[in-house]
Amino acid sequence: MASGRMRTQIDEFLALKDQVIQSWSGVEMAVRGGDGPTPEFADQDVPCLHLWALYARTDTGDTVTIATYQHDDLFGLRIELSAGSDGDHVSHGYRRRALPELPTGLVRRMSIDLDGDVLAEVRLQVEPRDLLLVAGEAEENFDGRLVWRRLDESVLAFTDPNTVEQMKWVPARRQLQRIT
Repeated sequence: MASGRMRTQIDEFLALKDQVIQSWSGVEMAVRGGDGPTPEFADQDVPCLHLWALYARTDTGDTVTIATYQHDDLFGLRIELSAGSDGDHVSHGYRRRALPELPTGLVRRMSIDLDGDVLAEVRLQVEPRDLLLVAGEAEENFDGRLVWRRLDESVLAFTDPNTVEQMKWVPARRQLQRIT
C-alpha cells in the first residue's frame, strides 16, 4: 500500500491523463565528459534523453515539472505543478533546451510502476506514441563506457519503451508493481 505522499504523487501523475501536452522542455545532463571542455549529451549508445528535469506545457497554460526525489539511498520520479523552468541553474555539463522529439497531444493512457516503495517508472501514451520515464542515470566509467543505473537521480525519457527491456541495468531491473 502506498504511503500518503506516494499516493499523492501517483494521483498527480494520473491527473495527466486526458490532458493535452503542447510542448516539452528540459534540463539535459551530459552522459560523457560532463566535467570536461566538450560534454556529450547523446550518441548511438544512449537510447534516451538524460535529464535533470523535464517540463510539460499543457494546453491550459500549466507547466508540469517531472524530476526525482530521494527515498533512502534510492531515487524515484516526482511531479509538481510549477511556474516553469526559468529558475533552474544550468552549469557546465547541463543544457536547457526544447524537446521536440518527445510526443505531444492528448495523453490517452497512463501507467505507473513501483519498485518496492519507490515510484520507478511512468508510461504515457501521448496520441499514438509512447513515452516511458524512468528514474535512473547514465554513469561514464573509466574506459568511456556507460553504466545504466536504476533508481538514480535523473529522469530518463525513452520514446521507444521496448529499449528499456534490452538494456543492462545496475541493479538489474526486477518485476515492478503496475498501477494504472
